[in-house]
Amino acid sequence: MTIKKNILIIAIFILTVLTLFINKLTTPRALSTNELLINGLFLFEKPKPISEFTFISANGEEFNKLDLNGKWTLMYFGFTRCPDECPTTMYQISKLIKVLREKEFPLDDKQWVLVSIDPERDTPEDINKYAKGFDEDFIGVSNIRPMLLNLATQLSVNNVMPSGDNMDHSHLDNHVNNIILLNPEGDFAGVFRPPFDVSRLSLTYQSVTSN
Repeated sequence: MTIKKNILIIAIFILTVLTLFINKLTTPRALSTNELLINGLFLFEKPKPISEFTFISANGEEFNKLDLNGKWTLMYFGFTRCPDECPTTMYQISKLIKVLREKEFPLDDKQWVLVSIDPERDTPEDINKYAKGFDEDFIGVSNIRPMLLNLATQLSVNNVMPSGDNMDHSHLDNHVNNIILLNPEGDFAGVFRPPFDVSRLSLTYQSVTSN
């Protein structure tokens, strides 16, 4: 009986050690502020509150500040006719989502939002369809330019008005190509800066949103 008892104790000990080891391997490591920065994420020491906003998605569905509550939000500002930067960045975010799913990383409190910086041409239906072309969980939204400028300025993204009355759209050429991170309190938490690749995005995103 003593031998069987000792074997059982040893087996339980080994199982416990293995469980802790596997948990350590699979749990994202908390990176320091400097490590996050090196890997492309500038995290504010104190998140910045933002004011109320309202955007529209397909079927007239509203997306406003209340929709940020309780969720980590990746927000990107782009437009459907963007030739290079937008589709490249959206593709990297879609790869991030895929990697997180494969790792079974908790996504119930995560969301991905594309805000149009070309509301004169991008209808809510257009931008939502474009966003979902990269991943079904994306939400695409649009609204009139004053609302866009209000939010974009707060998030240091884009505050350029079209020049003249002919809306030549040249103001879209140099839009800031950052990915915005908003925390579950709806505050501006940080900025992912280009160049983007899924390995760095995954590393920094998991480190911040798993704590």
